[in-house]
Amino acid sequence: MITVSRRIGTKIGSPPQDDEVWKSGYRFSTGMVEQVQAVTRSREVPRVTPGAAASPGRSGQEFCMDRVEVDRGRFGRLLAPIMLILMASVGCQTVRTPEEQLAATPLPRELHKMTMPDYVVSPPDLIIVEVLEALPGRPITGERLVRPDGTVTLGFYGDVYVTGLTVKEIKEKIIIHLRQYLTDEALGLIGEDRNGEPIKIEPQDSDRIFVDVAAYNSQVYYVTGDVNAPGRLPITGNETVLDAITYAGGMAPTASIPNVRLIRPAPPGATGPQVLPVNMAAIVQQGDTTTNYQLLPGDRLHVYRDPIVRATVFIDRLAAPFNTALQTTMQYSFVARSLKSINVPISGTSSSTTTKTGRYFGGISTVSPAQ
Repeated sequence: MITVSRRIGTKIGSPPQDDEVWKSGYRFSTGMVEQVQAVTRSREVPRVTPGAAASPGRSGQEFCMDRVEVDRGRFGRLLAPIMLILMASVGCQTVRTPEEQLAATPLPRELHKMTMPDYVVSPPDLIIVEVLEALPGRPITGERLVRPDGTVTLGFYGDVYVTGLTVKEIKEKIIIHLRQYLTDEALGLIGEDRNGEPIKIEPQDSDRIFVDVAAYNSQVYYVTGDVNAPGRLPITGNETVLDAITYAGGMAPTASIPNVRLIRPAPPGATGPQVLPVNMAAIVQQGDTTTNYQLLPGDRLHVYRDPIVRATVFIDRLAAPFNTALQTTMQYSFVARSLKSINVPISGTSSSTTTKTGRYFGGISTVSPAQ
């Protein structure tokens, strides 16, 4: 204790009067010394009931154990509402996947896929149109973009409205449109039977016009949440949940594996969307195909964030204003103490004379000379 008294420039019996930090440090060190002496004499840690009267000879002193017991109670009372708020904000989204019930449903999945209906073209799909015998110098070939107004251009031959039609229907409509410019023989609408007699061929069966889909851009599904590359992906009719997660770059490190959901929008006349739980651990680690559903146009596959990560983000957002205020206060306090140590008032005016005064700065007694 002699070393401590020399460092702070005073005796143990009288703490410095110009700094509250040294007062609290003095009380703490004095209480600790007395407790160590008591333990040395009695070989047992003294138990002090919080709120009890101080023993003789220790009046005016603060016991560290008292502070610990009182702070524990205060901490518990403050922690309870914080935990309630935290639980309400984070929520609980982990739902046990009912594989037994899902296995009995006719939902299309990896080993029981259904055949998709004929693809309906919409903007911004790409279709291929090939006409073998067009006008000389006016070929029709290559990819055609379905424009926002629902039409595709055939160049010299004009535009054709194709939105809402299947590939066969588009072929028939293009052939009917081209009859204004080309003959039926060039369009493949007239053929010959086995006897060489001319016969009429339906537009859908013509072998002179070819129409197909080059890029399926209009019918899509969505992968959202904690994946490495969330986004909007085109659907071709064969994708599953595992395919979607793979195309999205896999799950992010902050993802919650038990909290993956497939949301299927409600068709017209239905009461609400269909929410299907996905057991990613069983799909990846055990090869279970029960919840590896086949994706349909408009599906939303969402990967939730881990509750611990969400709680951390919530706490950071809650504490951000207080951290800003605390940092501002500490910066102002540091500047004020720095200016005070060099005898420059904050207001910017300085007195003409200064007497010798002792100051405590960094635990060392300093003396400022008179000007």
